[in-house]
Amino acid sequence: MARRPITQQRALTLLGAGVSVLALAGVVVWALHQPAPAWPRSTSGLALLAAAIVVYLGGCAARAERWLALLHHNDARPSRSDAYGLIAVGYLGNNILPARAGDALRVIFLTPRAHTSKRTVLGTIVAERMLDVALLVALFVILAYGVLGGIDVPSAGRLAFVALLVAGLALAVAVGALLAHRRGHLRRILDFLAPMAAATLRMRGRHGAALLAWSALVWGMEWGSWWLTAQAVGLHLALLDVGYLMGLAAIFVLIPSGPGYAGTFDAALIFGLHALGTPGALTLSYLLLLRFVIAMPITLLGLGALASRFGGIARMRAAVRA
Repeated sequence: MARRPITQQRALTLLGAGVSVLALAGVVVWALHQPAPAWPRSTSGLALLAAAIVVYLGGCAARAERWLALLHHNDARPSRSDAYGLIAVGYLGNNILPARAGDALRVIFLTPRAHTSKRTVLGTIVAERMLDVALLVALFVILAYGVLGGIDVPSAGRLAFVALLVAGLALAVAVGALLAHRRGHLRRILDFLAPMAAATLRMRGRHGAALLAWSALVWGMEWGSWWLTAQAVGLHLALLDVGYLMGLAAIFVLIPSGPGYAGTFDAALIFGLHALGTPGALTLSYLLLLRFVIAMPITLLGLGALASRFGGIARMRAAVRA
């Protein structure tokens, strides 16, 4: 029984790696048939690139403040510097390690510092994901099926398939809960899961409104960063087009993949920009530059925070193995 979680974790890691390899292979084949990418070289282009990085890091700071609000509301007492540092460490882990290991690093490093349980910290991360997914999926639906009529979107048949899949999963969960109840295990399962669900269930009233405001700021700044990056490479996307791309990418990255959403994120941008009529050369330029903006600076900051505050690479390796 003790080996089961490890086996499941390895299976998920292998699945993500397989998806990433296949998706990346398709992206590479596509990229090889495109003209060479162009990079910003003018003063204005470089200034726009710098602004994109600053705005993106501002969004990461907003994420840290949102996480602090969640932690404090769930009786954890972290320092602001720990929250900021671990947001960067989380990005570092998610960008270079499989199976979203950055989230595990946040849990392991913060728990003793915030004087709380691992399940409580994990619950706040789950609540973050719920906020992000709900906001971005709503953004995609509104823009793709409402404001931006006429662009390529998943067909009604595919949406029906997804709905049936979700219903099937919900039914499986319900059957599993019924079986656990009959065997007398349901109460223990609920007691174990309660701390992880508490942060999400408590998102109401003023606290919920504050979290929504922080979430809007987080994604508003990321929206601005994506738009500035597009302008830096000479891709003059409208703000609504960028919002559509963000929502589409949020759906694609729900698919298990390797570190940094390798392959799935790239496929989302290629599909979305093709739907918007963007030439292949500009699509490739934007994809590569956006990858740089949203991954490189925050990963380097995470490496600095890990080295200066959380024990360095050796401590990260030990935490991942644990």
